[in-house]
Amino acid sequence: MKAIRRAYLYVIRKKGKSVLIFFILLTMATFVLTGLSIQKASQEAQKNLREALGGEFCITVELSESNPYFRMDDDGEGGFELYTELPITEDLINAVMETEGIEKYDASAQTLVSTNMAVFPGNVPLKGDLNQKVYARTVAGTENNSFFQSGIMELTEGDHIAGKVYNAAVISRDLADLNNLKIGDVISLQADKETEVRVIGIYEIRKPDPAFASIATYEKLENQIFIDTAALHDLFGDKTVGFFEVAFMVNDPARLDGIMSEVESLSDIDWRAFQVTADNQTYLDAAAPLQKLQALVSSIIWVIVLVSAVILSLVLIMWGRSRIHETGVFLSLGIGKAGIIGQYLAEVLMIAALAFGCSYFTGNTVAGRIADGLLQQDILAKEGQLNDDVAFDVKEGYGDDVVVSIKDDSALPDVPSGQDTAPEVEVSIDGAEADTKQISVTIGFYNMLQLYFIGIAVIVLSVGVSSMSVMRLKPREILSKMS
Repeated sequence: MKAIRRAYLYVIRKKGKSVLIFFILLTMATFVLTGLSIQKASQEAQKNLREALGGEFCITVELSESNPYFRMDDDGEGGFELYTELPITEDLINAVMETEGIEKYDASAQTLVSTNMAVFPGNVPLKGDLNQKVYARTVAGTENNSFFQSGIMELTEGDHIAGKVYNAAVISRDLADLNNLKIGDVISLQADKETEVRVIGIYEIRKPDPAFASIATYEKLENQIFIDTAALHDLFGDKTVGFFEVAFMVNDPARLDGIMSEVESLSDIDWRAFQVTADNQTYLDAAAPLQKLQALVSSIIWVIVLVSAVILSLVLIMWGRSRIHETGVFLSLGIGKAGIIGQYLAEVLMIAALAFGCSYFTGNTVAGRIADGLLQQDILAKEGQLNDDVAFDVKEGYGDDVVVSIKDDSALPDVPSGQDTAPEVEVSIDGAEADTKQISVTIGFYNMLQLYFIGIAVIVLSVGVSSMSVMRLKPREILSKMS
């Protein structure tokens, strides 16, 4: 207690020295808090991006000879039909969905069917009755389907295909108006067999087809018919039906690799027939500038701490040498070196308590004007890139995102070279943009605790270094220097 009282009296008496140390510690604390607040904001931004962008992996059928269920048959017209005897079934999907961390999935398969409805003709001449055929897209659920998730289509009437539904269909508003159909009406579809499906939902196209050179009848968005798996079974009778590709969305892209490893370790699945691939690039690209910013800030914090420790140590060393007389008096009075060092430490800590408290306000000001602007600039710039990337991905994958469940479309006529078969669409990430724009760079209670921990460590180190030059002297040497 006496050491603390002596420290207090010294701080009050030596106002000039106290003010100098105060500003040294205030400057250090301000920049450390600014760095810590940027790190906090960067972590929050990455968390929000994970939630907004998500991450996914795909399980696809292995169409190669390494798959023992792979088949390649002559179609009788000089081509081949590629298919698998073990598609991705609902049992497989349910087994994968039991893995912790998987949020939802999008399972879709497409096959050409004939229908009793009038359809919107394309402008690509096709052989035979292909001009009247459309895609029946079998889905586990339409709500999570890429067409609806990307905003290309929006359900405006009725219900989505979801859960256990039987022989249900979702059609476009254009197709419904063309055929005078409404919710509850029945339409006929035919593949290997014929079946009837009931219209439970009607969607509208929010992203109209751009004007490109050629498009087949079955490719037009107006002609797309979404059906459930029960209807697909009816279309193909006793054949094993399922999906060629299923996309699984995870709630935390950072855990994607671990979740994929867990899925691949499932013993009930014959992995010779399937392959697992990750689609985490969108999140990685979005998080890259934030991670770089976080690493840069960490380096800056370390530099600030080291520079502050050096400056504070030098100042205390100079003052320590000027206090040899005081140290000698203390030693002569029987006060040990530990007590003397404790007093020196208490002096700096008293000043630090005030400086660190004031740094909360100065740190918020600096962080708000510098760090927040820097962070938002990186995020918004990356979001602009993401919009372009997502639009490109959708354009490239539109015609391939869903495939025939039993056989592929190899028998279909090829589109002339140089012609784009995929409609160009724009996909926004408004959710991600909204979340990241709400991030504020502020100083919290945890940041203050970090500051006090770092600050006390710097002070202890500096006082220890500055005291070594005096405390290593013997009392006789100190008294001789006094004389």
